Amino acid sequence: MFSEMGARRARLRSALGDRAQGFFEFLIMSGLALGSLGLLLRDWMPAAAPWGFALPFVFLIGYFLIEFRRQAALARGDDPAKTSSGYDWVTLLWSLGCALAGAAAFVIAWTSAPPAPPEEEVWTPPQSSVPVDIAP
Repeated sequence: MFSEMGARRARLRSALGDRAQGFFEFLIMSGLALGSLGLLLRDWMPAAAPWGFALPFVFLIGYFLIEFRRQAALARGDDPAKTSSGYDWVTLLWSLGCALAGAAAFVIAWTSAPPAPPEEEVWTPPQSSVPVDIAP
């Protein structure tokens, strides 16, 4: 599987160019990191978008499912070149979708208003309980 990941990077680098492939990798990693670790910047952010912490796991599960489908297609006897290039684009779109969800989790949490501080209940005694004899 790791050799296929390296081959996928090489195929995307040849299709997109060196800089674009690196840019896409940066977008994917920063979106996932921002969506999960970025939620720890402020105290109320995890409560605003708690699903951001699950994004790296969702990304890995989806990536493994895509890879297992590719391997099953190759086991059926499909053409390896067509199968690999088709799954390269599916993997890229899945990765960008997860990165976009991570960025959305961060933006939702960052722009959410902090919860209002709890108001203290101040007790005041009733008027009749305290005698006041103030005279001028």
